[in-house]
Amino acid sequence: MNKFLTRGLVVVGSLASAAAANAAAIDVTSVVTAIGDTAAPIGLIGSAVLLIVVALKAFHWVRRAF
Repeated sequence: MNKFLTRGLVVVGSLASAAAANAAAIDVTSVVTAIGDTAAPIGLIGSAVLLIVVALKAFHWVRRAF
């Protein structure tokens, strides 16, 4: 009986420590700041790629017209 009690206490103790680890707050301010800082360059790169795709499509469209 003592063996089962010891195992039960070990299981309860490990579950309690796991619950405490899950409840700890994670600091994400640096990640949010980094994402915010990269939003403008990513938007510029996306706009440039879109402009190139539209220019190529327009070139092919004009070329087919002739």
